[in-house]
Amino acid sequence: LQEAESLLQDDGEFLIRDSRSSSDDYVLSCRWGGQALHFKIIRVVLRPRKGYSRTLFQFEQEQFDNVPALVRFYVGNQKAISDASGAVVSRPVNRSVPLRWLKERYSDTGQPLGPGRVPLRRFSFRAAADRYMRTAIVAAGMGLPPLSPAFRTGSDPVLRPNALKPRPLGGPPLSGSEGRLHSKAPPKPLRAPSMLVNDYCELVPKAPEGPGSHVERLRKEERWRGQAAEEPEFEWPLVETTSSFQPRHFKSLLLAPDNKPLEPSALKRLKDLFAQHDCRATALHILQVDCQVARIIGVSKEQRRAMGVSSGLELITLPQGHQLRKDLLERHHLIALGIAVDILGCTGSPAERAAILHKIIQLAVELWKSAGDLFALSAVMKALQLPQITRLEQTWRQLRQNHTQSAITFEKMLKPLMGCLNRAEGNSVPTLKEVAVPHILPLLCLMEGEEVWGSNEETCDALLRTLEAARFMATNASAYRISAEAKLQGFQGTPELLEAFQTEFSLRLFWGSRGADVDRVERHKKFEQILTVLSQKLE
Repeated sequence: LQEAESLLQDDGEFLIRDSRSSSDDYVLSCRWGGQALHFKIIRVVLRPRKGYSRTLFQFEQEQFDNVPALVRFYVGNQKAISDASGAVVSRPVNRSVPLRWLKERYSDTGQPLGPGRVPLRRFSFRAAADRYMRTAIVAAGMGLPPLSPAFRTGSDPVLRPNALKPRPLGGPPLSGSEGRLHSKAPPKPLRAPSMLVNDYCELVPKAPEGPGSHVERLRKEERWRGQAAEEPEFEWPLVETTSSFQPRHFKSLLLAPDNKPLEPSALKRLKDLFAQHDCRATALHILQVDCQVARIIGVSKEQRRAMGVSSGLELITLPQGHQLRKDLLERHHLIALGIAVDILGCTGSPAERAAILHKIIQLAVELWKSAGDLFALSAVMKALQLPQITRLEQTWRQLRQNHTQSAITFEKMLKPLMGCLNRAEGNSVPTLKEVAVPHILPLLCLMEGEEVWGSNEETCDALLRTLEAARFMATNASAYRISAEAKLQGFQGTPELLEAFQTEFSLRLFWGSRGADVDRVERHKKFEQILTVLSQKLE
């Protein structure tokens, strides 16, 4: 305990150590309010049926399958460990050796043990688990996913290069914990409560919240405390073969039942609709639709059962997520096309188009900082860097003259940010608390083979970082859901504007009610030709 407290210097610093009162449990020690606090990690063992068990870890309410996931959640969301203490952890303390080694290395007086009293160092599964937890905690502080554990048996020399060789038969006798029996029986356990309990801050586990009367809540809490949760039988996930976008059956408030491509009346109505909302409100409308399409929020039990996972962020990393990946790639491209149509559809002066560019850059900033929608942000940036847009030299010149700050933001902030995101460089990626929809485009392109990955060292590094980021997103899918729900809390969207950002609406707006079902490659190729013609007519 003293060794742990000596390592904690500033508020927010924390470490994970073994529990002194229970050999199989862990304790989170942290410094908060100028004093050291110790929280025992509660272990909940579920045994829904004979021969099967599941272990969950929690502090007060949220439960996780492992300790690293628990720590990542509280560090990433900056959530208090307990309501009573209000302690928040943010910076892990690095240790070169486990704390229990310090206890073995030094006696109670703080002096090193003598030559004859040095205990035999043994490799154990718990030592490997301790190193794995430290790796996961450090990764959580950096915003990067932890390395996968690779435990081996104690006889494997690879995992214990520093382990001491076995003692000869004539050497000093082993202690009782090293394989021999004492001549005396072990001491009986104390009947009185241990004094070590006072070292820990009190945690009050809470039952999952739900609607109902006070009596029902009390009954639910009693069942939750005393009974194991029933686990459903395993079901094979369903492999989706059709797109979730069905423009033929889409009922629109803005389009006629049999509309033609790029109807002028529909474009004018959209322009008026966007003018009525500021960039922040527009960003939240996009966020809500993106979260629904990516299955981050609003996922029903039937959907979870069919997917085999609880979030679309997990599904896109799996083979059965092929159709969802295709749908998300389609949506990403259509958002970019919509931005391009907004710019190229302005047939006025370059100053008028520069004003539209200015507003779109503001929208990109709101998607980044307010909505935390990196998926939509990358689509907007893709539109601004299309060849049909970048060639409008007069328009960009007017932007630099009339809206200098937006031009600087685009060149000095947004473009470098997207470069780092595309390379999956964690130092520039916002924290979990700031992001609702992560940057999934590199993973989608990788999984669907839509981007050529070279064989040079830099490309291989980017590929590895992309896979690590995908694992991190899948592991923290619940944290993204919580962040999205927090950003959308109290948000009341306009039905017409929500429809304008639905993928089915874009399909019918760009290609009409008849052309929306045409092959994707053919549709996109023809539309790019239209954008090229519009761009050449403007400048």
